[in-house]
Amino acid sequence: MGELTNKLKAHAKRTYIPMIVAAAICLIAGLALLGSAAATRMNQFKELSDFTQDQLETGHYYKLTDYNYIFDYFAEDGDGKYFLVLRPSDNQWMGLYLKGSAMKTAEQIIEDNDKYMREETDYLSESTVSVKGRLRSMGSEENRFFREYLETAGFSSVEIVNQADFRTLDTSETDTGMLIAGIVLTAIGMIWLFWNLKNFAGNGYVQKVEAKIAERGMNPEQVAAALGSANSFNNVDLTPSFAVAHGMAAELIPYDELVWVYKQVHTTVHKLYGLIPTGKTVVYKTMLVDRAHQTHEVACKNEAECDQIIQYISGYAPYLIAGYSEEIAKAAQTDFAQMVQYVDQQRGASV
Repeated sequence: MGELTNKLKAHAKRTYIPMIVAAAICLIAGLALLGSAAATRMNQFKELSDFTQDQLETGHYYKLTDYNYIFDYFAEDGDGKYFLVLRPSDNQWMGLYLKGSAMKTAEQIIEDNDKYMREETDYLSESTVSVKGRLRSMGSEENRFFREYLETAGFSSVEIVNQADFRTLDTSETDTGMLIAGIVLTAIGMIWLFWNLKNFAGNGYVQKVEAKIAERGMNPEQVAAALGSANSFNNVDLTPSFAVAHGMAAELIPYDELVWVYKQVHTTVHKLYGLIPTGKTVVYKTMLVDRAHQTHEVACKNEAECDQIIQYISGYAPYLIAGYSEEIAKAAQTDFAQMVQYVDQQRGASV
């Protein structure tokens, strides 16, 4: 199997080298987050109310303790609200993003402080919030809502510039989240890196595929020749009788083990504050469903590549079910055995 082994090693290199690089990047990112979180914890959170606008540093972490200078909110998203708060150290208005129980408490503070503003009471709310977060600059839309609110409240443009700090203490960005993210990314990176190095250095993929070839009685020389002239796409190599998919792990998939091939296009729309579209991400995949009802995903560059892969496989295996419909998807869930039987009948008819 010398020639075949060399071919498979080349395929393994194509699969695992990008995975090793990605795992290393994941590990480095995790360690960087852990380092940043550790530095934040060593420096501790500083009380935001103790600093004036010129003293506060954007990107640093601060806390508000027993804070009740909250008077209204100027925007909201699906998770929380952007509150208008007054910084007592220099009487500057700024933003405070809260969600969960802290948001509910802030809403109660607003009700109480409204009574104070209307002189129904002579004291600010006795309710308070104690929160931690990262001080960041307001985004363009957040900035616009903040300005519009102050203008509606009667502030002139000059007063807004002089009395507003266009930054927000974002409590969704705490060192706890950074610490957890750092631990998770570091753990994933280490495990992923070790797994890929082990498989690459130990020829795990090569041995697995060679065992499958031997089990099926395939001719190693013919397999090697087929791989040498394979039709290569972004993440898969296609031959007249089998595919070699490259992803989390490379795998050899004979067409006669497949039942259904179809494309999947998934679109994610990104929104600011849960309302304003800012862009979208489209992911294209070719799905190969085998007789064991397991799905092998092949990532594609675009929809046209998905179509080309399906067309190529269907050309050599016309008996397969190709394409997607709700009826086929329902049958795959409720009566997959009948789909297998149908493919077997079609294969027999095409021989």
